Amino acid sequence: MGDFRIVVVCTANICRSPMAEAMLRHGLRAGGADGVVVESAGVYGHEGSPIAPGSAAALRALGIEDDGHRGRLLTPAIVAAADLVLTMEEGHRQAILTGSPEARDRTFALREFARSAGGAAAPSGDAAARARALVRSAARRRTDLPWVGVDDVPDPYGGPSEGYHACAALILREVGTLLRPLLSPTRS
Repeated sequence: MGDFRIVVVCTANICRSPMAEAMLRHGLRAGGADGVVVESAGVYGHEGSPIAPGSAAALRALGIEDDGHRGRLLTPAIVAAADLVLTMEEGHRQAILTGSPEARDRTFALREFARSAGGAAAPSGDAAARARALVRSAARRRTDLPWVGVDDVPDPYGGPSEGYHACAALILREVGTLLRPLLSPTRS
């Protein structure tokens, strides 16, 4: 079936989504998971802009590099190519679904998906197969309740360094939760 493609989305693609992208990539590499590609984009992407200095510093404090990130605008083609779209805010998810309603069952707020993945047992197989199973499971378990704001990752952009570090800690916790079933197949 090929690689499993994750796209992480925030507003400008210079702060939260590049942190989550770097954390996911770092965790997948450390776990030896092949076949999963991680990218990011922004609903109002700052094309070519580097990661915000506060985000880069928060990543460095965790021992994670941003791999020379450059911001980009989220397009319908990027959404169509993704197997999983993870947003930093419910508003980002709604913006994606307005333009790409067919992506509903594979577009989640990061915290929403981590909650679902954290309680799911993925089948054995490679990381891409486990990821596909997690997305199907999360889509089946999703409710259509209006959760606006509940699952948002606060945007530290323009604030003090403590805000970036708090944001990074929150994202790292959620990323760790969703990586567990990707990196550990269920044993019979």
